[in-house]
Amino acid sequence: MDTKGEALKLSQEVIKSILDFGTELDEYYRKFRELRLLTDDLSFQSALINVEHAFFMVVQSLNILKDQLKLLEVASKKKEVY
Repeated sequence: MDTKGEALKLSQEVIKSILDFGTELDEYYRKFRELRLLTDDLSFQSALINVEHAFFMVVQSLNILKDQLKLLEVASKKKEVY
């Protein structure tokens, strides 16, 4: 079994899914942000800010995953990761 080839193929699938999901996630984030800007209730604004922050954390995690998948590609070609 070609584990490197399989890992690269799977990596490419995941990166594509991340890009698709990221676009969808960005749209949800914008909708929540619009709602926050439209409300005068400070307590509710605070809750919406927390939701926005959670979206940010998810995006950061996706970026880390994408970076690690790129390192996997490097490792499969060079046999080392520095």
